[in-house]
Amino acid sequence: MSENQTILNALLKISRISNQKQKDFQTKLHLIIHEIAGCMNTGRASIILKKGNKYLEVAASTIPGLVGHKIPIDGESPSAWVIKNKKTLYVKDHDDKNHPCNRFDNYRKDAFLIAPVLVDNRAVGVISITEKIGTDLFSQEEQEGFVLIASQILGALENHRLTESLRKSKHELKKKNTELQKLEKLRTELFNMLVHDLKGPISEVIANLDILTYTVKDEENLDYINSAQSASDTLYRMVADLLDIARLEEGKVPIVAEKLKPDDLIVEAVSRIHGLAGIKKINLVPQVNADTGKINIEGDRELLMRVLQNLLTNAIDHSPSGETIKLGCRYTDGEFLQIYVLDNGPGVPPEYKEAIFEKYIQVSKKRDGRTYTTGLGLTFCKLAVEAHQGKIYVESDGKKGSCFTFLLPISP
Repeated sequence: MSENQTILNALLKISRISNQKQKDFQTKLHLIIHEIAGCMNTGRASIILKKGNKYLEVAASTIPGLVGHKIPIDGESPSAWVIKNKKTLYVKDHDDKNHPCNRFDNYRKDAFLIAPVLVDNRAVGVISITEKIGTDLFSQEEQEGFVLIASQILGALENHRLTESLRKSKHELKKKNTELQKLEKLRTELFNMLVHDLKGPISEVIANLDILTYTVKDEENLDYINSAQSASDTLYRMVADLLDIARLEEGKVPIVAEKLKPDDLIVEAVSRIHGLAGIKKINLVPQVNADTGKINIEGDRELLMRVLQNLLTNAIDHSPSGETIKLGCRYTDGEFLQIYVLDNGPGVPPEYKEAIFEKYIQVSKKRDGRTYTTGLGLTFCKLAVEAHQGKIYVESDGKKGSCFTFLLPISP
């Protein structure tokens, strides 16, 4: 068999060894180095890898006693020279004064050949062969074939590196994911507990303020009480929104569906928010018509009522005193009903039209330097509407006025 054919066969075998998933890295190196020794017809062969920046370590060898042996990189050994210079070193005569390094004293023959193992032009190790059986020299073809084999070792080393890197990354990711899940569970439980416990004291404040409205006759003091009632109602809605957002996100809010008349919902929502609108002297105008009066929708009455209340409250908060807010509904394509809240507030900048439905978003208006907080009400609206298989969005030129609209399927 020709030397070229021998090299080719060795490369095929090394490739197969590298791709054997059931064998570990050390076993692969052991099999590869014995394949190299057989191919190159040598008594000794070793794979030597870098261990940090100070040492090389024999990872596999035809001489088992050499495995684990360390070689200083800053020394004058042949392997250290190859690592530092990234070049193949061939010495055929022990007395040759031209080779740039000192060989091991325990070599029994003169000729030895060492090639670097390169990864992205970075030397990660070397392969060394010596004690050629028969003639004590390596032909040009053997030298070229050996360099080719050294490059093939890269496959085994790179596969091992990638496998180890993937295993470590997977382990770290799993560990961090477990920790995050524990923290998230703890955060959610603590959050729900705190928010739930807030409802009791707030309800008590609201009840006592309601009692005061019947006992206090002085108009000025009644104004203070009404203002406190309004703030308490807002705080209660925020707490309710926090709880329901968490439950909606987890899919734990059951939809108590019933047939509803959209015009009735609109009229009731306006009546519930009438007092809050009166404080800012805002006029609420329900827009109902004969066509929509014949339509039924199917949904959870309380959830949809809170959606309307939140949209109206949001419009009141951002509308100047004395403005008008319209609430109505209309047909779309026969399958969905549009319910809208139209105000004359500062408008929503185009870049915030989707973001305002996310939690804790604040919209800054460069024109007047003010910041408008959407809070949690719009987030609740989005989740509640989507739970009804609907969609919510806002239309605004970003200068003045907004129209918040949500679509609900029409019930047959």
